[in-house]
Amino acid sequence: MLRLKVTWSFVMRGRCLWIQLLFVPAVAMAKEFYVVGPANPTVFRAGEDVVLECQMVPLASLDALEVRWFRSSTDSTVHLYTNGHDQPGVQDEVYRGRTELFQDEFPHGNASLLLKRTKVSDTGSYTCSIKSSSFREQAVVVLQVAAFGVQPWIHLEENNKQGLRVVCHSDGWFPQPGVQWTDGSGQDVTALSNTRFTESSRKLITVHSHINFTSDSVNKYSCFFRSGLLGKTREAHLQISDDFFRKADEFDAWLVVFWVLAGLVVTAAAFNVMIHRKEDKVTKELQLFCSLEGYDEVDIGFVSVTLDVYTAHPMLEVSEDRKRMRRTATQREGLPDTGKRFTYWFCALGSVGFTSGRHYWEVEVSGNRRWCLGVAAKSVERKGLTNLIPETGVWGIEQWDDEFYVNTSPPSDLPVGSIPRTVGIYLSYESGTISFFCTDTKSRLHYFTGNKFTGKLYPFFWSEDENKWLRICSSPAVDLSATRAPGPA
Repeated sequence: MLRLKVTWSFVMRGRCLWIQLLFVPAVAMAKEFYVVGPANPTVFRAGEDVVLECQMVPLASLDALEVRWFRSSTDSTVHLYTNGHDQPGVQDEVYRGRTELFQDEFPHGNASLLLKRTKVSDTGSYTCSIKSSSFREQAVVVLQVAAFGVQPWIHLEENNKQGLRVVCHSDGWFPQPGVQWTDGSGQDVTALSNTRFTESSRKLITVHSHINFTSDSVNKYSCFFRSGLLGKTREAHLQISDDFFRKADEFDAWLVVFWVLAGLVVTAAAFNVMIHRKEDKVTKELQLFCSLEGYDEVDIGFVSVTLDVYTAHPMLEVSEDRKRMRRTATQREGLPDTGKRFTYWFCALGSVGFTSGRHYWEVEVSGNRRWCLGVAAKSVERKGLTNLIPETGVWGIEQWDDEFYVNTSPPSDLPVGSIPRTVGIYLSYESGTISFFCTDTKSRLHYFTGNKFTGKLYPFFWSEDENKWLRICSSPAVDLSATRAPGPA
């Protein structure tokens, strides 16, 4: 399909190509051939495969010619075809295994390059060079790789004990997105906001924007982060309850907010939580999930998860207490054919499923560098090669060596400040929310929202790292006893 698309793109652009040639100076027409690329930059989203188009004119076979792609700025070889073969030995290491020429299109002069699993660092100019025994011609193709950040997380936080502010936070952008704020009436209040951008080692940008408000402020705010390259926007909205503006002489304003979020009923308990507020960041985030979902008197239950051995891939070893699993080098013999077992991916499900309620569990991943954790629908296909993505019934995050991803299609980069040792998973069935936390740093990694669950959901585990355990924790790293939700925010 990809090859057909490449051929068709050149057919569709044929008219533009000949128009370009009409403007070539007459002296240039003496050349043996020309190399033509797209006039405009090629824009793609990180993680996708991209075709860098290059065409020789007039059409002639490339089989006996040299086709070389290289980075224009560094002259490093991206791909080389010569003497009738690809030459991977001279290829820059960062491109090995990620490039391919369409050799079945060589008879038509098509020298386009397929670049797989694009990264932000791939952004730049590429030169397509075609060489015969006596002549060389080349064209420059500009590639812009954009990373579309995760869904913004909007919430309230204390403003240095002087008031409150609405904070909007999102990770995984490139280039720097545009930021806009509006109030409840739709008026642009961006000028009142303060925005900070930070860049990770992988050049991905984290956006942290906030806007202060007081008791006479409007009670609804919306933030918008827009990718100019992709022309797409992510947005988040926060409706602030009038309860947040109540005055009480015996408490500071920020303590009143904390009282409302935590649903505490006695002053002593409020002070106890206040003293440990930094340590309980995850707890407060879980409380906020509850309050924004609009439920009263609802507990988040820590689930004592165990593995369902009858769903585990034959190369997965499950411990006797069913709390640990690891991939082995050989397939175990004599396993019953349960009809529920994963046969391609090294996966297993939890033994208990959920059709309602709020549930939280934690998994220790320390030492394992190739894993995926999350939630799977009972209906997920377990036979053969099936993409394990939300559309097929799996919502998860994964680590592959030093890279972290969200299991979308294509996979989305997941920026993490430090490699987590333990991951917390929170499921709210009715609100369609699945969230992931790094319990080491007490911070949120990612969340899926807006889902409409209809069937049973199970904890999901996948491990590719041979002989490295995943361990289900028997108790949470945070105290969930105080996570009873207040009224709707």
